[in-house]
Amino acid sequence: MTNKKSFFNERTSAEILKMDLKRVDRARGLVDKILALNPAGEALQLMAQITPGRFYAGGLDSREASRKCFKHGELIALSQPYSEYEALASKEIPLAVRMRDFAKLQGMREEEINFVGYSWRPVVGEKRKRIVPFVFLLQAEQLFAYSEGVGGIEVKSYDDARRVTKEGATVVCKVPSRTEKHGRYLVTLQHVPVDNGTGKRAAVWGLKHKFDSGEEPGHTTYSDIRYSWESAREGSDVVRFNPHSIAAYIAVIKHYNTQHNLTPLEMNPFALPSKLGADFYKRMTNNVVIFDPTLTGKQKFRKLHLDEKSILFGRLIGNVGPQESVYWDPARDGRLKDYDWKVK
Repeated sequence: MTNKKSFFNERTSAEILKMDLKRVDRARGLVDKILALNPAGEALQLMAQITPGRFYAGGLDSREASRKCFKHGELIALSQPYSEYEALASKEIPLAVRMRDFAKLQGMREEEINFVGYSWRPVVGEKRKRIVPFVFLLQAEQLFAYSEGVGGIEVKSYDDARRVTKEGATVVCKVPSRTEKHGRYLVTLQHVPVDNGTGKRAAVWGLKHKFDSGEEPGHTTYSDIRYSWESAREGSDVVRFNPHSIAAYIAVIKHYNTQHNLTPLEMNPFALPSKLGADFYKRMTNNVVIFDPTLTGKQKFRKLHLDEKSILFGRLIGNVGPQESVYWDPARDGRLKDYDWKVK
């Protein structure tokens, strides 16, 4: 097993089980219970199932059910423009679209919110769905904060061609690994909106990434082995952004801000969780264990899987609203790099 760098240390399930445990038997009201935890000494012993039951069909254990849920779970399809013409004519930025669509979660019962993330499609060229898992937004902010303490994410932008106005720039970033003794990943972002003309409104929906180092972060291998069910019309080929590619885009925002160019921030397609959102993620990671009858051995409690964290973060959005959870307000939250990720 590979070891994480100390910045990314988490409590183990055994360590959590030694804390002051509070048993929770149902999913209703769970968000408030997580938010109320004292992160230094309290933990939840969750007896309710988070991964929807349909993903256990066929007798799958929790690991396989969670993998299937993470790949095929519900997504919030953004109410974006559907053509280049509509995009160029629209005055809405991605933030406004997200906030409107995320606000709909507030009209749902908490325990019925099962979204693992959100999605959109390009309006020009290839139409592969772009997917952003909620949990990766938090991990990206954590990775960005780490990178700022080790020299930052190196950004090299190719933005001097005429086509950049219409198609966006290509930006190559060197992003640190979260694993000890592992070099940086070379992440290329394509169709990055950097020109303040109307073309930015269409280019942003085509944003995609690729890893040029020949090796991708572990989550990419995990999440992109994706096969649609036989009954699904959608193909298996999607673009699923991961912590490294999202952290790279945050670095691009910083890079252009120093040049007084706010276009990458204005057109940012990635939600930036608030300090409250980050604190909620830390509690999910370090202060919650869930009962799992499919585990072998005597110990039937484990930490939350990626799909479960994503679903619970979606429920946080529904509980407190998008303004409080997935909107970064510098005056309220401080700098992203100053979020406290240490285990209390």
